[in-house]
This record gives sequence, C-alpha cells and structure tokens, in this order.
Amino acid sequence: MEVKTPKKRGRKPINIDPDRVEHLASQGLGVMDICRSLGVGWDTFNKYREKKNSGISEALDKGKSKGLAFVTSKLMETIEDKNFNAISFYLRNRAPDQWADRQEVNHNLDLKGVLTDARERISIIEHAPAHALPKRTRTATVSDSEGADE
Repeated sequence: MEVKTPKKRGRKPINIDPDRVEHLASQGLGVMDICRSLGVGWDTFNKYREKKNSGISEALDKGKSKGLAFVTSKLMETIEDKNFNAISFYLRNRAPDQWADRQEVNHNLDLKGVLTDARERISIIEHAPAHALPKRTRTATVSDSEGADE
C-alpha cells in the first residue's frame, strides 16, 4: 500500500514582489490597479505594505518617484521645443494661483434678508399717501400724436 503525504492546510502564502510593485507604480498605476495586476486584494496588499521588512511601501514610493521623474523630463523636453500647450500645462499645475484658467468668486447671499427688505418696501408703498408716490407718465406714441392733430 502506498503512503500518501498529507496536504498542507491553510492558504497558500502570497508573495508580493517589490520589484514588480515598483515597476507598476512607475507606469503611473494607482494602488488598486497594482493590486488587480498582482492578483491580490487591497487588504492583503495593504497588510504587506504596512510590514516594515517587506519593502512594498518603499517600492511603491520609489516607483511613483521614477514615473514622475520620467514624465517631468519628457514635459521639460517639450517645453524646450517651445510647445505652448506643454508650457501652459506646466504653469497651471505648478503655480495654479497665478496661472489658473478660471477664477472663483465666492458670494454669500442672505435670502432671508433680501425677502425681509422686499416686504418692507412693499408695505411702505401700500401705506404711502398718493402724492408721495412717483407719478406714472404716459409716453406719446406715433398714433397718439396723429390723432391729436385731427
């Protein structure tokens, strides 16, 4: 009779390769996209990232930095070629207060105060004597002036 080796119990260990994480982060992928690419859930990825000796957190930061450095160098090359769109993009993102495309206007409107003022004006007009109100003047039209001559 053949002796069977017992199967190991529990889940298979998950190995997340820091080099792969760094490469994916350098491509501009976010954490959720990296998780999908590695075939792990966010909770698992986050658990490994929080471990001090795993190197996942450092690999993620290093990859993001590499990707940003690459894109920035390409942007600077297009700026050196006098590409107006690249220059505009750079200025709007690096100094948004001075180079924003739109301006924000913040205004607070007190509707309660506006309605109260309107009610007060209406009550003044209703209670004012007739001689205090401005007189309406009738403007002459062409047909009125023709009828007056006849």
